[in-house]
Amino acid sequence: MRAITRWAAGLWVIFAPALASAACPLTPAVNCAGADLRGLDGVGLDLTGSDLHGANLSASELAQARMAGANLEQVSFYAANLRAADFSGARLAGANFRQAHLEGANLRGADLRGAELSYSILDGADLTNADLREARLVLIDLRNVRLDGAKIEGAVWTTRRVCQLGSSGAHCIEGEASYKLPSGVSAPGENSAK
Repeated sequence: MRAITRWAAGLWVIFAPALASAACPLTPAVNCAGADLRGLDGVGLDLTGSDLHGANLSASELAQARMAGANLEQVSFYAANLRAADFSGARLAGANFRQAHLEGANLRGADLRGAELSYSILDGADLTNADLREARLVLIDLRNVRLDGAKIEGAVWTTRRVCQLGSSGAHCIEGEASYKLPSGVSAPGENSAK
């Protein structure tokens, strides 16, 4: 496996690749809770239904990985490549997606309560019916993100653009805004963030 270099918080960070051990074979429905898998090269990996809660997958290459229905609570995906990954129905409460690439990712019905999504790239991601309550979305552009039926109560969203959430994403104009989305907001587009 190769070392992965990422630009993070103004400096280059080099993550040494992690090796899957015999005690943690990365297959569907595996239990690798708390495993240190930083820098994993797992493009297209199938972890459907697995239990990886508390694992460290920072700076991993997991594009097109399948993690549908997996327990990924408190997992660190910091600066990971998760393009076109399938997280449908996954438990991701408290997960760290800071600076992750989630372009085209399927997060339909995912539990993202309290997740850290700041500085991540979500272009083309599908968050239909996802639970984003209390999630942090600092400097996130939601214009090309599907949010139909998403739960957003208490989510904190800060952007360089003033945006209004809608069922097909967000409509934005230039400006500066920070929102704590109010309780009682059950789906984007029903109430405007002010």
